[in-house]
Amino acid sequence: MAAATSPAPLSLRFALVGPSAESIAALRDGLILDAVARQHRVLCITPPAKSRAVHALRDLGAQHRAIEIDSPRIPFLADWQLTKQLVEVFRDWQPQVVMGFGMRPMMDAAIAARRAKVRRVVSLMNGLPLAGVDGISQRRFAHAMRASDAVIFHNQDDLRRIGSAGLIPDGLRAVVVPGAGVDLRRYAEKPLPPYADGVVFLMIARLERPRGVMEYAAAARDLKSRADGARFLLAGPLGKGADAVTMEALSAAGGALEYLGSLDDVRKTLASCHVFVYPSHGEGMPLAVLEALATGRPVITTDTAGCRETVDDMVSGCLVPAGDAKALAAAMEIFLKRPDVMVPTGRAARLKAERRFDRTDVNRTLLEVLGL
Repeated sequence: MAAATSPAPLSLRFALVGPSAESIAALRDGLILDAVARQHRVLCITPPAKSRAVHALRDLGAQHRAIEIDSPRIPFLADWQLTKQLVEVFRDWQPQVVMGFGMRPMMDAAIAARRAKVRRVVSLMNGLPLAGVDGISQRRFAHAMRASDAVIFHNQDDLRRIGSAGLIPDGLRAVVVPGAGVDLRRYAEKPLPPYADGVVFLMIARLERPRGVMEYAAAARDLKSRADGARFLLAGPLGKGADAVTMEALSAAGGALEYLGSLDDVRKTLASCHVFVYPSHGEGMPLAVLEALATGRPVITTDTAGCRETVDDMVSGCLVPAGDAKALAAAMEIFLKRPDVMVPTGRAARLKAERRFDRTDVNRTLLEVLGL
């Protein structure tokens, strides 16, 4: 008698709506790979993107479709036009599952998917603006939540704030995952370099004020004069808009900072530093911090939403108040005065990454919530 065979897995169509092709490729590559491995079809919907980013998505096994976001300045009409485009795409491609992330794409994707009668709609809340709940269109957000079958948060603080504002409908499933997680194999633990010639600090972030770039510059200027051989590295793409930090503004650090530009692969630079610094004013869950933890680097970050969950204070790093350059400098000085603590602190950082931020665990949860 022939052995019974298990039925072939059901292939579904999964549409992922994001603010850019680059952000999907950087943050959701593992999710796409896992979905494709389960024989699902994936469509990424973003504003028009550079060919390099589109090729990156296709290399993951996904399709890509661009939607135009040049809309009238009146917010109501802009949202109406974007939602209308998404409804048309959904009706054409016929996904069974839709997930949007990024505040505006998340809301528009949920509303459009429900109008297009998509079977399952999941919203991914990857961070509140610095103004908190007051910084979002609460009416439209509530509409998106009513259109969703589940909502995913990147940190507990955002879940509490949204829940306290009464914006999560009764019965809506809310799940918290630690950001995109980190690939522990790609970001392997690396030994700390010798520190006899000086401690090397590193910050990797887009050059914008809410990331804490100016606080890092001020702390570097403060410490440089009394820290023999210490280096203060900064890497990341240039910022955009009113919050961008210019090269002229960075020069206020008095030459203490070494700007490395935007890095295609941060692993070598992470391995060359002793301490990772990320004084953000708050966000969903900073991937740069997770990568530093996985590399085995002590992390100094802020006691704010999304950041405070990454570090066990005085165990795997330090937490400081946001916007406080003096407190940041004091935390950095701990490692200058006691470089011997970097080895156990770095080891604790890696263990925290393994225990809490493994991308495999994050994507397993996402796939379960999505029903893929």
